[in-house]
Amino acid sequence: MKVEKVREKDGKLELLVELSVAETDQELQRIAAYEMAKAGLSLDDVGDQEPIDFLMDKLGRAEAPFIFDEGIMRHRAPFALTAAQVDTIGAPVYRCGAHAQSGKAFSYQLVCVPVPDYELDSYDPVSITVPTYAVKEEEIDAELARMAQAAAVSVTDTSHDVVMKGDKVELAMDTTMNGETVCALCTEGREYSTGVFAMPDAFDEAVIGMKVGETKSFTFEGPDIVPDADGNVKMDEYATTVTIKRIIEAKAPEPDDDWAKTVKPGIQSLAQLREEVAKKIREQHETDFDRTAQMFAGNELAKRLVGEIPDLIYGVAVKEAREGFDEQLRRENRTLDAFLAAEDMTQEQLSNALMMQVRTQLTRQFALNAYAKHLGLVVNEDDLNAFFESIAPGNANLAHADFDRDGRIYAARCAALRLKAAKRAVEEADVKRLGASESEQ
Repeated sequence: MKVEKVREKDGKLELLVELSVAETDQELQRIAAYEMAKAGLSLDDVGDQEPIDFLMDKLGRAEAPFIFDEGIMRHRAPFALTAAQVDTIGAPVYRCGAHAQSGKAFSYQLVCVPVPDYELDSYDPVSITVPTYAVKEEEIDAELARMAQAAAVSVTDTSHDVVMKGDKVELAMDTTMNGETVCALCTEGREYSTGVFAMPDAFDEAVIGMKVGETKSFTFEGPDIVPDADGNVKMDEYATTVTIKRIIEAKAPEPDDDWAKTVKPGIQSLAQLREEVAKKIREQHETDFDRTAQMFAGNELAKRLVGEIPDLIYGVAVKEAREGFDEQLRRENRTLDAFLAAEDMTQEQLSNALMMQVRTQLTRQFALNAYAKHLGLVVNEDDLNAFFESIAPGNANLAHADFDRDGRIYAARCAALRLKAAKRAVEEADVKRLGASESEQ
């Protein structure tokens, strides 16, 4: 892939991105595989056709080229920015003059808003006050209770013998559809929780009220196990015979010396386990303290930023923040009206909150960039790994692999540089630990 900086004007940078024939063919195949998987199709559905031609026909010869173009440009944009070593505000936009085709190179223009350079009016050490917390006995108790609950085993609940909503039961079931056995819905013994929407409402309603040992035959309507040829899921009627074998409760072990010995090798008593848990909580407090100190130091540096942030940058950043917020609502299956009602906010207040959040993030980001530049900081592999560990504790390698796969390594290096600058600012800062004794200052 070739990337060329074409021009920079009015705060925007235009790049020309050119993919080789091999790269273009690889991208077309990748998008074809993705679109087929999304539609629930396999190579068996393609027949003698090439997957790309098959999708062209299925998606429409007029519409399909735009889907392929968009997929290529969006996927390759981060790689282009990494190649050009450009850190951006918001997502780039792109356009192409001709559709991507097999056997031909593909070019497109990418326009982005690069992160601008700023200076600070002072690079002297900052002064920050950071709260610190001692480990409380309640925290240790709560963690031990969580650990015990995680080790809970299923036992028979003898407190009642009629299934109620919310009960977990062990049941046997034999299910058919149109007279044919549905293997996925047949079992000699399976745990099932009522009232959690794991099965259609009619199934729940039939099971609730049954007695332990009772057998009942009934029908219920539910989605077909296998989608139709177009990938659509239709509703079907199932006939099932269910036997309630027992009602189950989760029984957690009693936190005592015997249990403590099973938790971790080398632990001989509950008191020793409490010490281990306290140590873990104390380390988490220190991690939280470090992150808070880095944020506070960045905020103090942000107060020293020289110059105004252009409306273009604010506009792009706010747009990205709003899109991220809307995506979060979709993942949570919440409407904007429901969110606003729950938070007792108006749309104007939400917009103002997003603007303030964006302003804080931008000024801190630009200030840390300036601080890093002033100190001549550079990112090494340890710094990069520290960044990945900060965003994915315990899974730094996976996060690194994700950024590599998606072409976002340069963006990661820029973020790692800001993290390194924040750590340096804390190292040189006058730090007061709020809540700590004088001997701990």
